[in-house]
Amino acid sequence: DPQARAGAAAPLKRARSACACVYMLRLLLASDVHDDTSAIEALRAWLSSHDLLGKLDAVLCPGDLTTAPAASLDAEEEARYEAAAQRVLDGLGSLAPRLVFSPGNHDPPRFFSGFGGGNSSASTSNAHARSLSLAPGLWLAGWGGSATATEEGVPVWPGWPLSEDENAAGYAQLQRALRGGGSAGASFDGPGPGDSLLLLPHCGPAGAGTTVVTAADPNNPSSPGMRRAPILSGSHHLSALLDSRLLQRQCVAVVHGHTHAGVGLSSLGRVPVINPGSLRFGRRFGLLTLRREPDQWQLESLHFHALDGVSPSHGSSAPTAASLALSPPVADAAAAC
Repeated sequence: DPQARAGAAAPLKRARSACACVYMLRLLLASDVHDDTSAIEALRAWLSSHDLLGKLDAVLCPGDLTTAPAASLDAEEEARYEAAAQRVLDGLGSLAPRLVFSPGNHDPPRFFSGFGGGNSSASTSNAHARSLSLAPGLWLAGWGGSATATEEGVPVWPGWPLSEDENAAGYAQLQRALRGGGSAGASFDGPGPGDSLLLLPHCGPAGAGTTVVTAADPNNPSSPGMRRAPILSGSHHLSALLDSRLLQRQCVAVVHGHTHAGVGLSSLGRVPVINPGSLRFGRRFGLLTLRREPDQWQLESLHFHALDGVSPSHGSSAPTAASLALSPPVADAAAAC
């Protein structure tokens, strides 16, 4: 995708710092919209009321734009869900100059065809089974679909639309590409040994708290009550990838969706694992700022927000919010140059 790569560095901004080698990237994290375009309009109102419209570099969406069933679709059904997904992409894409998404298990099958198949354009990129340049020295690699989720060892949510063997092969191809061995069967070529990597899977890694459902209502993290046994929804193949020294060194963060009630921050080794929650179920989203200094990307800050109390016509209400600063302020970075 030469066009996408050529324009990838456009959103990059130099930080207001005495250190010329510090750069910032501000990202909106919005996942699991499930057709709720009214939530996107509420998000627009929130961003406007917080003076953030026009100041974001990109939107990252880890999938489930629509709510297609985990089953084969006829041509009419597929066209209907593709149109629904496109409405969500149009809405999210209007919030920042660039939108990157990985399709979820409820997105149309065509979004998984080829590499980055389905609904890519100059400003919108489907990251499934491919790597994309976000900024100099920073690449994003995506993988769509879900793993089989279990409760007490019994499958409760099917993995879809890819088999576990296909998921394993995809992550193996990414690892080979990062080691310089090419990525036959996927389009992961691009990141070099010294580059930083941001992973955007729909399904997060097994072992991270953001993929474990303990809430009585798996769609609502604010609902009281606990499950007798948790639902484990993470991918063991992604965890195996993150266990490698290469990924532990190069991966800035994993941003995933799928587990609506798993909103928050976890980690596997030194790699932060971020689940912004569902924009529809819980009305959650995140704001992530990355910085580069002098040649390594790292997390600057991460904030989780909820849209409760905000409507498209009344964007002044303050939502509930939780935030976490993960690294020193940019002003402190001059000594690193």
